[in-house]
Amino acid sequence: MGSKRPMRLALPKGRNLKVTVEALRAGGFQLAELDSDDRKLLFQAPADDLEIFLLKDWDLPLYVQYGIADCGVVGSDVLEERDGDLLVPVRLKGGGCRLSFIGPEGALPPAGSQVRLATKYPNVARQVLAAKPWGAEVMKLSGSVELGPILNLAEIALDIVQTGRTIRENGLVELEVVREVSPCLVVNRASYQQHRERLTTLIRRMEEAGVVA
Repeated sequence: MGSKRPMRLALPKGRNLKVTVEALRAGGFQLAELDSDDRKLLFQAPADDLEIFLLKDWDLPLYVQYGIADCGVVGSDVLEERDGDLLVPVRLKGGGCRLSFIGPEGALPPAGSQVRLATKYPNVARQVLAAKPWGAEVMKLSGSVELGPILNLAEIALDIVQTGRTIRENGLVELEVVREVSPCLVVNRASYQQHRERLTTLIRRMEEAGVVA
């Protein structure tokens, strides 16, 4: 029989990577391989007994759900939109941002009106709209959502806001905060049973270090 494979960890490329690595190091992982400047997407981390994948946020939950990765970290915005069958034991404190309606000043629709709304989050948008006194045709975009209201494809947009600099520089404002968003540790259900002791220790150490919500 072959030797037991290392635990597989999926990390998010982009805005959540730095805060994720800091939190996991606080939990006891070294992750020294991530300090290099190369563009590798797959890493062997023998000191941590890990295989590490770098994935885009929108793909990461699927890799964990289907057991390709045992665990990973992904934004709560993506989890809510994807609605996968994953364990979510903790949220990280760092990397927080907001999912908000954005548009020109005063563009939030009045009660009874119908508008067009541009977003990467059509499922979340429909959930939010169900509780609003106004309605919207939801238009899914894959990038540069703020261009929707700028170029009059839509009156407003629903998108992530971190510092607000991008929308301000494009003449838009944050009209209403819809959700607070933070990176989440996600675990495959079968993998949690297989790696329970290790994952429990990781979570406990992160809690003791104060890096989880």
